[in-house]
Amino acid sequence: MPSPISSPPAVERRKPRQKNLPKDYGWNLYIIIITLLLIVGLFISQGLPYKPGDTVGYNIGLVGGLMLLSLLLYPMRKRVRFLKNLAPLPKWFKWHMVFGILGPTLILFHSTFHIGSINAGVALACMLLVSGSGIFGRFFYTKIHYGLYGRHATHKQLQEDLDGSGDVQSIFSFAPEIQKKLVEFHSNAVNSSGAGKIRIGKILTLSLRARWLSITLVRDLEDAMYNDANEKKWSDAQMQRLDELFYQNVNFINSYLRAVKHLAQFGTYEKLFSLWHVFHVPFVYMLAFSAVWHVIAVHMY
Repeated sequence: MPSPISSPPAVERRKPRQKNLPKDYGWNLYIIIITLLLIVGLFISQGLPYKPGDTVGYNIGLVGGLMLLSLLLYPMRKRVRFLKNLAPLPKWFKWHMVFGILGPTLILFHSTFHIGSINAGVALACMLLVSGSGIFGRFFYTKIHYGLYGRHATHKQLQEDLDGSGDVQSIFSFAPEIQKKLVEFHSNAVNSSGAGKIRIGKILTLSLRARWLSITLVRDLEDAMYNDANEKKWSDAQMQRLDELFYQNVNFINSYLRAVKHLAQFGTYEKLFSLWHVFHVPFVYMLAFSAVWHVIAVHMY
């Protein structure tokens, strides 16, 4: 088997492990903190030092309600002309998501995690539906856009991105088995996808296949690149160069698998996002109506 780097010998050693930080760690940390706050609040709800109707409880509900009301600014920003010059749309979207989680959290603390009346229960249920559906919508959104705040992708653009990522056959000419598995994965994934069709099963199985293939291909790559070098006892300098090339190839494998998976799943996620939008908008109107009615009822009675 041809070796990716040719040269003389010296010491056998294992390569260091690669460490990657999740790209979305900021949002994940935010969700974890909010979840922990809700869990703590739920457990100590009997001992909270306020009631929904007193000054503290009322103001917590007021702030949470204003945050929920501010969620309407994001769709208005996209449609109302004079708002279009106020800050870039991605910033509006970021705060739309932040307030969409923090607002309901404050409302739950305002209610002390109890439902005191029928109108409060209806308002709370509508709020949870909107907030929960918003989390799903964010997930679908990221699957059909370039990043969380990027432009909307198209199937053609994703194919061009994949084609421009590199030639599998030339990069892995020294490892025909890896080359073959990557080409087969691409062929099977793209052929099994259907534009505009919802294929939930395909999304799940394709993600599992990509994950498993990533693990096995990295193992195969390690054998293909290091066995020959270890047998010939390459020098530390040569092994360092080999390490760098190994990690480049690992990154290529992972990014290639992600790109193929994204391309194959794009049609399904686009359809799911469209359907989500149909359900999410009525939930927002239900929330607005029930929240207004709740506020009126509280101040009247």
